[in-house]
Amino acid sequence: MISMELSLRQIPNDYKLKSEQIELKKEAVETLILGSSHSLYGINPEYFLDETYNLAHVSQSIDLDYLLLQKYIDELPKLKTVVIRLSYTTLHEQLGETKEAWRLKDYNLYYNLKVSNKLKFNSEVLSVKLKNNLKRLKNYYIKGEVPISVENSGWAFLKKSNGGKSLKELGQIVAQKHTAEDDNLVIENIEYLEKIVNLCNAQNVKVIIVTLPAYKSYIAHLNKAQLDKVISTGLKMDNSYNNCSYLNLMSNESFNTDDFYDADHLNTNGAKKLSLFLDDFIKQTYN
Repeated sequence: MISMELSLRQIPNDYKLKSEQIELKKEAVETLILGSSHSLYGINPEYFLDETYNLAHVSQSIDLDYLLLQKYIDELPKLKTVVIRLSYTTLHEQLGETKEAWRLKDYNLYYNLKVSNKLKFNSEVLSVKLKNNLKRLKNYYIKGEVPISVENSGWAFLKKSNGGKSLKELGQIVAQKHTAEDDNLVIENIEYLEKIVNLCNAQNVKVIIVTLPAYKSYIAHLNKAQLDKVISTGLKMDNSYNNCSYLNLMSNESFNTDDFYDADHLNTNGAKKLSLFLDDFIKQTYN
């Protein structure tokens, strides 16, 4: 088990790469992007005028956004702007409460965030199924496959097929998947959002909270109460904090079918369009 653990930790991964890249770039970063896969795939630092780094990950929740920002903000002397997503799911989920809680080990092992004291979240062997770990070992050490999906900028683009389903079909399926069963985490997650804004304010850093574009079939099947809570929270943050702006781009007409990979993720074309929009907003609003 010890040998397997050490071998697994030597395999390159997105978390390890990003933790290394942010260390290399931290003296220059002026804009930092946080969030889940919506930010990871949807906001490309290449199209920003200022030096920008994307520190988003798949399923990264608002509590982890805060911990990452807390870890790095004092090490980013040129930081001027933080961009954070406020998606349909943001207020109603935390990674540790989902089926993907195993991803917590990546924050413990490769960012040293200490997000959980549980032994399984401090081990590759204990957090991932044996058959999956054996496959990872075989793919890297025997086949020579390097499991890196992100660029050095932290951005990533979706390469695999979305399963052949149409955007219309995907919209309903994903909207139902993303609709929360309860509001148990809402108050706590709003507090994390406020902590992020206050932490930035103390460092004279601006915050852009953005609800990213989504395809019309996804929007049509969202729960109104859940969506209204997200939008009202964004607007309240904008009105309550001088260093904070909220952009609701969910139904923005600038984005069309050609800009989406699936119902709630932008493709490379959509990411370029959104990134240029955000960069222009930063220049016009804060520069």
